[in-house]
Amino acid sequence: MAAGTAARSPSPAPITRRIPWRTALAAALVVTLGRPATWVVALAGFLAGGGVIALAWPVLVLPTPSGLQNILGAPVATLAFGNPSAEFMRLIAVTAGTATVVFVSGLVAGAWAERRGIAMVLVAAEEEGYAAPVPRLATLPAVLRVAVIRLAALIPPLVVFVLAWPTLYAVTYHELILPDDLVTPLPVRVVAQLPVQLSALLLVWAASDLAAALAVRRLIVERRRLATAWLLGWADLVRRPHRVIPAALIGDLAVVAAAGPALVASALAWAQVRDALELAPDSPLGIAVTVMWVALWLGCLVLAGFGNAFRAALLTLEGARRA
Repeated sequence: MAAGTAARSPSPAPITRRIPWRTALAAALVVTLGRPATWVVALAGFLAGGGVIALAWPVLVLPTPSGLQNILGAPVATLAFGNPSAEFMRLIAVTAGTATVVFVSGLVAGAWAERRGIAMVLVAAEEEGYAAPVPRLATLPAVLRVAVIRLAALIPPLVVFVLAWPTLYAVTYHELILPDDLVTPLPVRVVAQLPVQLSALLLVWAASDLAAALAVRRLIVERRRLATAWLLGWADLVRRPHRVIPAALIGDLAVVAAAGPALVASALAWAQVRDALELAPDSPLGIAVTVMWVALWLGCLVLAGFGNAFRAALLTLEGARRA
């Protein structure tokens, strides 16, 4: 009787451990190289999260302090003295509304890309035999839940920025009105005078972003509640810094190593393209130079997608369970 009861009782679930860190590193590379579709999804998330500004850096022309003063001097003065025009207030409203729409759209698009990328990596890791299958992977948490975690990740750096704002404003205003050095660019002068505040802001932003990435994976893989996943993301950062911090640093290094040289080359080549277009815009030389620059910039996009896909895969497999 006892033997029959024992035979009918379910066997205990096997205790699985996390994938060894070096195995996770190799698995992330294999999964990323073998599935270029992850590059596209990772690139979409990177662009939606603000990477479009970094990739557009070669063609951006930043305004000078005198240019900003000429553009914003009169509108700011009318606003400060309490006599703004209706057209100026309408411009402020349209600008604020457009910025809000762009921010929300980027947040949701980035959440979708992150959610989709994690699912693709987990399925690929299971197919390659690196990780155990994840139950109910077809019913992933809603995109808005991922977006909420990413939105909450902005709160800590925003608090630090608000605390550092008076000092930042005072230093920037002084360098604009009474600069101590006209040779050094303005951003470099401001950063040189605020190393502690800006370093604290950078560290808090990096820690909050990493904790949010871990929380999203808790949300998707383990089906945790929203608040629980957010807390567990910070707990993972505290309990497993020897795994998650190297994974994030190696992922960031991969992004810089993959897309950095191509981005710098695009910036240097853009000056030559601009000169060629100014001299002879319709000549075969100008067209050829432009086509070559576009090809170089598209290659930068591909490399950025690969680097971000590898980073996302490494953060995902770092916390995955063994097969």
